[in-house]
Amino acid sequence: MNGGAPLLALTGGSGFVGRAFAPAARRAGWRIRHLSRRPPPDVDPDDEWALLDLSAVEAVELGGCAALVHLAAHIPSDHHDLAETERCWRINALGTLKLVDAAIRAGVGRIMQASSANAYAPTARPPHEQAPLFPRSRGYYLGSKIAQEIYAEERCRGEEVLLQTLRLASVYGPGQQSGALAAMARAATSGRPIRVHGSGAFGSDLVHVEDVAQAMLLLLASGHAGAFNVGSGVRTTIAELARMLAERCCVPIAYEAEAEEDWGFPALNVDRMAALGYRPRPLAAGLTDILKTD
Repeated sequence: MNGGAPLLALTGGSGFVGRAFAPAARRAGWRIRHLSRRPPPDVDPDDEWALLDLSAVEAVELGGCAALVHLAAHIPSDHHDLAETERCWRINALGTLKLVDAAIRAGVGRIMQASSANAYAPTARPPHEQAPLFPRSRGYYLGSKIAQEIYAEERCRGEEVLLQTLRLASVYGPGQQSGALAAMARAATSGRPIRVHGSGAFGSDLVHVEDVAQAMLLLLASGHAGAFNVGSGVRTTIAELARMLAERCCVPIAYEAEAEEDWGFPALNVDRMAALGYRPRPLAAGLTDILKTD
């Protein structure tokens, strides 16, 4: 292990984004200390581990860390479950505040946190980072992510720490197990019809997980603070996605009637990230990655 390399504390290292970011960070010269309730499975032998429970943050071992990258979050299995409100707030908002406070007290000079671009208020135009935040759906979860941003920014105010907030679009990529895209890809590669609810009008900005890791490394190498949209800059509907997968795998599309359809989310304005050299791949290239592994 290179003891002279800077040390980065990472939450969510065993999650979908974390599994892509951690090896990229090692290649970029960072050492990693995972913060979690238990040691991550299949962790790199050179990585460190320290205990962190975001639902009850107490002492956090952050000594010697130059940066904290906070990806962990509680995402409800049912976004309409009222009982999830308290847990989302306690882990995502209050847990982040306590973690940020611990990092500042430990002298960590840079904090990067993951939030959600789906928290923007409904808009027909791609929102930039100064656009208002007010989600139209998934309010319990997304409301906690907005609170997380507010709490972290307030705690960092007046401190000698650089706070960077990732507003992530809908992340996809090889190895993804949940979400509509993953389910549609599994159906297509197994030769089954791709099922689409309603007309497939729901849309979102789909960003490849490796592009997210690229954006994170660009930000770690920069001195820019604030919020950053991390997406592809293109809105793709479920119907468009189904057609792309169906054409590649030569399978039919089965449309299923639905009484009410959600429009979804807009594409993101990614100009701020692009100014740092961020270049997300087209969806067609990203789908090729997924179909190769399924």
